[in-house]
Amino acid sequence: MPVLTLFTIAVLSTLFFGEVPLQFQQPLQMAALALPLLQLILTLLKIGQQKSASQAEPVEATQEEEAPAPAAAITHDSGAECDAAVVQLMARLQEKGRLIDFVMDDISAYDNESVGAAARIVHQGCCEVVDDYFTITPVHGGEEMEQISLAQNYDSTRYRLIGRVPDQPPYNGQVLHRGWKTTTVKRPHMADVAEVPSLKEIIAPAEVEIN
Repeated sequence: MPVLTLFTIAVLSTLFFGEVPLQFQQPLQMAALALPLLQLILTLLKIGQQKSASQAEPVEATQEEEAPAPAAAITHDSGAECDAAVVQLMARLQEKGRLIDFVMDDISAYDNESVGAAARIVHQGCCEVVDDYFTITPVHGGEEMEQISLAQNYDSTRYRLIGRVPDQPPYNGQVLHRGWKTTTVKRPHMADVAEVPSLKEIIAPAEVEIN
């Protein structure tokens, strides 16, 4: 986790305080968004594992007589369950929108018309999956390109400052993107990971046509 934190700080420092060539600005901006999200996911997984471990502490028997030996408890690895939930969400995106096929393919070999037609299918299928598992709304309640002024105590998780950011507030600028947030999250229904370990590995099975 410290390495990821230092890498995130390095990317943000380069993006905000360095002179980045135009062709590298978009990849750095995407990395600046993805790295904190990855760090948040890892933190949530760690918290879930700690909570699961604390709930699994044994309870001392209060009866004086000797109690029969309890059956062996079945423990579940919360980390494996979280991994399986993420993989199964990817599986839904692949099933409905062929997202993994689209991402893993080398689209440079196709013309723009073919890529556009494929992107339409991916967009439609992925929209269905997102609607099934998330309720997504804009972070900023106003409109794009409108003027905004942020005070010193603004929520940095809701607003990311880009451009020529002054050392002191207020931060006056215009909204380039309203951002997205989710108000509800539904985890995919799946079987017990202990019984079906492949749930945390298989995104899409290999297809075999029988002659």
